[in-house]
Amino acid sequence: MKLNRSCLLGLVLTLTLFSKPSGCWAVPTEEDDSRLTVWWTSGPVTAYHDERDETARLRIAESVDDGDNILTGAKGEALLRLPGKAYIFLGPHTKIHISRLRSEDKNLQVRLNLLTGDLWCQLDQAPQNMTFEVSMQSLICRCHGILFEAIRQKNAVRLNAFNGPVVTVSRGQVKIAKTGEVTQYIQDKFSYKHRLKNSDDDLLDQWKTHLADILAKTPVKNSVNP
Repeated sequence: MKLNRSCLLGLVLTLTLFSKPSGCWAVPTEEDDSRLTVWWTSGPVTAYHDERDETARLRIAESVDDGDNILTGAKGEALLRLPGKAYIFLGPHTKIHISRLRSEDKNLQVRLNLLTGDLWCQLDQAPQNMTFEVSMQSLICRCHGILFEAIRQKNAVRLNAFNGPVVTVSRGQVKIAKTGEVTQYIQDKFSYKHRLKNSDDDLLDQWKTHLADILAKTPVKNSVNP
């Protein structure tokens, strides 16, 4: 009886080992919903993968994770997708560091460090069970709406709140940009706040058209209306 039990245990272990799928063919789990997926790219776009310690061209359907850097060239653009939650668009000459991307107590924590360039963030809905932040210099921007743009050029930062408020914090100071407002941050200090101009509305229309064109080219159907 002992021999039969040993044989049976060995058979179960053998089947378990040989039936386990490899990493390349593994079926995505629910944990993959907290990872950023490359939805679309145009022109030169590269990524430094912290986990593999390598820099390579970024490809569609590839995942980027906590600790990775993404860089677009002079004519490069990239659209990232946080499944079921948000689109993140990187314009030309843009570099970001994914400084936080993890789930804690059923609350997804996202923080993107914008090192330079132009970043658009469009959420499927106002954040629920998710903290979505963009950091620039000593400034932290927390999204409470569904659409904003962050621009960083050297020591100057501009935040355009197109739909919903964005709360910005730096050195104990708190500023809120409501829908249609702009927050500026220059040389580690808040500058004046004003309303979006007609030219900003034109940029918004261009962004909506560009996103719609990108989504129309991708094979996956989407329920988000930009």
